[in-house]
Amino acid sequence: MNEQKLNNRNRDFEDDRALDRMLDACRFQPIDNTRIKNLVHEKIHNEKMARKRRMRRIFAVSFSAAACLALVVAFGLSYFASSTPDLSSATPRQLAGAGYKELIVPAGTRQEFRLPDGSRIIANSRTRVLYPEHFEGKERRIYANGEIFLEVAKDPHHPFVVESEGFDVRVLGTVFNISNTSDSTASVVLVEGSVQIDMENDRSIRLKPRDMAELLNGDVTSLSQVDTDNYTSWTKGLLYLKGMPLSVLIRNLGEYYGIEINCSKTLADTKVYGKLDLRDNLDTVLESIQEIVPMHITRSGNSIMLKP
Repeated sequence: MNEQKLNNRNRDFEDDRALDRMLDACRFQPIDNTRIKNLVHEKIHNEKMARKRRMRRIFAVSFSAAACLALVVAFGLSYFASSTPDLSSATPRQLAGAGYKELIVPAGTRQEFRLPDGSRIIANSRTRVLYPEHFEGKERRIYANGEIFLEVAKDPHHPFVVESEGFDVRVLGTVFNISNTSDSTASVVLVEGSVQIDMENDRSIRLKPRDMAELLNGDVTSLSQVDTDNYTSWTKGLLYLKGMPLSVLIRNLGEYYGIEINCSKTLADTKVYGKLDLRDNLDTVLESIQEIVPMHITRSGNSIMLKP
């Protein structure tokens, strides 16, 4: 009996110890406040950095947009403030607004004048020249359709540009002759210095003294060395012939006097030598040619026909 009681007491003691172990396992562990604070601070820091990155992106986009807008506005203002109209097609109102003057030389005459930079220009008969009252900007630009002789004042910081039909001639300081006729043919003869011809097809060609470039529809078709006096003597009122075909001669005379002159095919290739004085009237000039080339001269309205 006593042994049974002892056994019961031992079981109760073991049960109490087991219960204590179970309760101890269920109790809360101490809280690590330091670790929790560190986690909270880390989270707050990450959120602040994320906000800063978002703000930087927003600012960068806004600044880029503002910069682009400022660039467009600045470009637009500079364009409208300094742009030159297309001189070949500009209206009188546009030319006046851009400060350009217009000169049209009557048929059978020549006109000499100085440009605002001191450049000397001689414009041949029936030539149209557009030039500004004052040269402004990076280049000195004029327009010419017909025939002009130029002695360009030197200014290496402001290139001189002659705009013509289908091509531009760009120079720094030089002497040259440009002829642009009504049949889409043109020529540039360089007396001294250097010029560059810029064509509409993005090609360009540089000339040396005594070079003559011939063009058709704004494109250079040939380049040769010539006697420049043959192409600039008109500035003195003279025309040197030196074997010029009659067909070429009468075309030049027709352009100069403002009248249509034709010849028969049998006379077209006849070479003419001598010198003509363009200060004379057309009848006198044709009579001078008639002394060299046997031909009949007939008139019909505003045209002349030369026959054998």
